Amino acid sequence: MVVAYLSRAGLFSWQYRRIHFFIALYLANDMEEDEEDDEPPKQAIFSFLYGRNYAQRPFFHKLRLQFMRCMGWKARVTLEECEEIQAYDPELWVWGRDRALLC
Repeated sequence: MVVAYLSRAGLFSWQYRRIHFFIALYLANDMEEDEEDDEPPKQAIFSFLYGRNYAQRPFFHKLRLQFMRCMGWKARVTLEECEEIQAYDPELWVWGRDRALLC
């Protein structure tokens, strides 16, 4: 989903920054997880980015909305899109990870 979001945002490769990855990751979590806002996975994203500096969160959410606007507000990623992305490098380690072990 993160790869699809980065592609949809339409930025040139030299325009991407680390924050774009984390915004896309946050959005993917929003779309796929049934947790309330700012539950542990989202907290981990903020902690990784900003440590204990909670003052940056409003700026992050502003960037998130700008990123979504660049994507045309299209956050749904189909199974076919995911399979197409995975087909570029089917042996990539991330596709084979066991998500059950991550909990």
